[in-house]
Amino acid sequence: MRTRRILIIDDMHANRYVLRKILSNEQNYEVLEASNGADGLALMDTTVDLVILDINLPDMSGFELIREAERKLGSDHVPAIINISATFISGADKAMGLNKGARAYLTHPIDAEEMLATIASLVKSDNRLERIERRRQVAVARSESLRAEKIMLERFMRSFSHDLRSPLAAATMVTGLMKKNPARRTEELLQILEDNLRRIDRMIGNVLDISHVAMGGGIKLAAEPLVVGPLFEDALNNLRLQVPQVIEAQLNATDVVVSWDRNAFLRILDNLVINASKHGDHEAPIRVTQWLDGSDIRFSVANLGSFPEEVLTNLATPYFISTRSETKGWGLGLPIVKALCESCGGHVAFDNHDGGAKVEVRLPLSLQGVGERP
Repeated sequence: MRTRRILIIDDMHANRYVLRKILSNEQNYEVLEASNGADGLALMDTTVDLVILDINLPDMSGFELIREAERKLGSDHVPAIINISATFISGADKAMGLNKGARAYLTHPIDAEEMLATIASLVKSDNRLERIERRRQVAVARSESLRAEKIMLERFMRSFSHDLRSPLAAATMVTGLMKKNPARRTEELLQILEDNLRRIDRMIGNVLDISHVAMGGGIKLAAEPLVVGPLFEDALNNLRLQVPQVIEAQLNATDVVVSWDRNAFLRILDNLVINASKHGDHEAPIRVTQWLDGSDIRFSVANLGSFPEEVLTNLATPYFISTRSETKGWGLGLPIVKALCESCGGHVAFDNHDGGAKVEVRLPLSLQGVGERP
């Protein structure tokens, strides 16, 4: 049987790695990769049998890429296309993709068996022995995936239990002090109690959000009109009380009014700055830069240090904790940032550059398809 050429077009290195890993067990699949629409279009020719296409690319949408491919190759010569999304896709969105030329839809986290079965159907492989071998390989890959997931979940539960115990103990101690001696019910103790309860609430909220995303749902948002300058200033002033490093800010578009979910934005910025503080050089500043780019607000968070390669590879993997990490964490912060950005209709990119770690976020001025907060 001839080799099938499969082109993966996805700007996230972690997603391409997972897809390539699933396909690597197939001897008759040759895998090509592109990190953006333009490079993917350049690789797409009549020798490509199938394209696995992320619908949310940084330079064009998946639907636009399909249209350009039809112009380049002719509608009769465009390879079979599987659209992939990292967030929840409605029936209407799927229908639009299928009407635009996609042949199938898959959602992260990718199920290896489902993906291989979809590809096999599209390339019309009829070899019975090949199907049996594929099932065996899928079973092996699935077993390895379940084993890795079990290890990650065990590490997460240990870390979560440890971290949850601390604010619970503080809240219990403060409550006990005020119960035994009502005269000690001071504003300071009440603030300590409130801070620790909020911390517990954030912990549980993060777990619920990432679990919902992993099951194919999205993070619910509610937009409200916000002025960019004060929004960033208030968030950064609060973060300056939480991290030891100096936070340097360069805000270049302060009077722009956006329609955003305030809590979603704050969670994105908080996670990025706190992550930079935990894993970056404690003596070097954290730099936050913000600017207007057409109909988008862009901002970056940079610090002296670097993302371990295994973290860059597993950004879409909830509960993944780097073996090189010197600080305890749950492996949820960066996947939540990614899920929130994509739920807002935006994009986030993580990179190491010139001895520093840099995260760049793009958010539209108005969240599409999101109702305003009452």
